[in-house]
Amino acid sequence: MGDIKISKEKYEGIMILAECRSGKLEPVVYELLGCANEINEKLRTEISVVLLGSNIDKYCKSCIHHGADKIYKVDLPILDQINEEIYTELYYQIISKYKPEIVLIPSTIHSKSIAARLASRLDTGLTADCTSLDIDVTSRMLLQIRPAREGAIMATILCPEHRPQMATIRPKVMKCKAVDYSRRGQIISPNIKLPGNVKIKIIDVVKDIINQKYKSESEIIVSVGRGIKSKENLSIIEELANCLGAEIGATRPVIDQGWLEYRSQIGLTGRNVSSKIYFAIGISGAIQHTVGINSVDKIIAINNDKEAPIFKIATYGIVGDLFEVVPLLIKKIKEFQ
Repeated sequence: MGDIKISKEKYEGIMILAECRSGKLEPVVYELLGCANEINEKLRTEISVVLLGSNIDKYCKSCIHHGADKIYKVDLPILDQINEEIYTELYYQIISKYKPEIVLIPSTIHSKSIAARLASRLDTGLTADCTSLDIDVTSRMLLQIRPAREGAIMATILCPEHRPQMATIRPKVMKCKAVDYSRRGQIISPNIKLPGNVKIKIIDVVKDIINQKYKSESEIIVSVGRGIKSKENLSIIEELANCLGAEIGATRPVIDQGWLEYRSQIGLTGRNVSSKIYFAIGISGAIQHTVGINSVDKIIAINNDKEAPIFKIATYGIVGDLFEVVPLLIKKIKEFQ
């Protein structure tokens, strides 16, 4: 980074960079709006959303109803698919003009790449994969909280000298703000200039089958940890999941052993979930896993160690041998079917 001091007082507001592809808004923007409104209770500033894409008019009011004060909309056919070079340039122009003090970005494949490019061009810091945010009111510094050292600790990262303060947020770790259809806001079409010599060309778009599948996540997830002991023992987990019409999830050790496919991995190095009910079976509750279930409504933990950390966050806990408890659960569920 450069040594030039910036005038931090010229920067104000929270800006969210939404992600749209093929005219569809990634719903994580509503989670970022919920987070922005929460920290704005202390910051007392305005919240804006940048919408780049094609045929995206319908999302302007939706973002306002979810807590945005202003929408910066650029609606052009060339933006239908995300070209990271073009998007970076347009975001750079908008951020440079409106000077937000905080920029929040979804932690998705495209947006993470764009975020890194932007941080370099803006000569500022970037914290990736935050699971929580807060504000130091006196300094107006963003407290960017994320797991570090493979999840062994939670680190709080600051950007004291440069602006904007930038962070990417993992999907499904923040709560959406309640929708308020009476909210009103401004929709602004900023003057932008498309880059002339674009080196990246989109040749074809291949659908991400795994991520598409999990966008319609099950309301119930039965997740298993190293307590299952062997791949052969997964049969009782599969039976429980079948009884409940549930999806199967797992911790990293289960995946590393090759007992389940990576797409089932939940946690820091897997995916985040927001199911209504989450069975944590034979899962100790290490932070590497629990960061992926922050948005779950109800956690039901089964573990033979009454001191297991999972019980500290569980809605309901059963202390017992999973090989005894799970068959009893299956029997009871079948009695009611």
